Parts: sequence; structure tokens; C-alpha cells
Amino acid sequence: MSKKRTWIFLMHIILLFTSGCSPVPSPDGISEQEAIEAAVEIASASRPEISSGQTTPTNVRAERMTLGEAIRHIGAGDEIPSGQAAELPVWLVSMDGIWLDEFPRPEDYPTPEPYRHLMIILNAKSGAEIESTFHP
Repeated sequence: MSKKRTWIFLMHIILLFTSGCSPVPSPDGISEQEAIEAAVEIASASRPEISSGQTTPTNVRAERMTLGEAIRHIGAGDEIPSGQAAELPVWLVSMDGIWLDEFPRPEDYPTPEPYRHLMIILNAKSGAEIESTFHP
């Protein structure tokens, strides 16, 4: 076999073994850093009636806990979102920044204070947003 054919054969073998490889998700779910990155991305997007982040978030923190604990932390009492279990592992990510209330109001209505704190609850397994709350 010529050197060129050997080289092509080896490249095909390498491609065969690496083409189907993808990172295996951790059985523990997303890491703290992945939770922070997901939450910052969420904070950067606009929502109905709330602007995207007007500044780069600061003071970003993530804490792993159960959904029931996170719901109490954000001030939602004990009301677990429909279809979720209180024992579900989640990341509670909090951050400071500036988000504006863009709800349409009459002209004579005063402009509300901007939101300066955001708390986001993410499913610790998938990274999906479960709940979030903005505070002045």
C-alpha cells in the first residue's frame, strides 16, 4: 500500500471512531458554571414587557438546592410550578443588573423604577428555566 493510501485509510479510521462521539451529559446535570452561563444568556434576552439586560450582569451567584427551597428564596411562598416536584434539584442563580419595565402605560403614568436584581431557577439536570423573578 502506498503512503498516500495508508494515510487516507488511517484518516477514515479516525473519522469513523470520532464522528459519532459527543460529550456524555453528566449524571449530575449541569455544572455551576453552566448554570451561570445559561442564566446570563436568559438575562440578556428580552421578555414580554421587560427589556433585555441594559448592563452586563454583576454579582452573579449560583446555588444548588431543591425547587421547593428555591421557590421560597425568590419569595413565591410554597407554590410549586405545575408539573414540577418540590424535591427537583435546581440551580438558583441570582445577579445584579438593569432591566426596564416596558409595559405600555398611559402618558401621565410615572416611569417605574428599573429592575436591579434577577433570580432565575434552572432545572439542574437540563438547564431549562423553571421560574424567574425581577426585583427593583
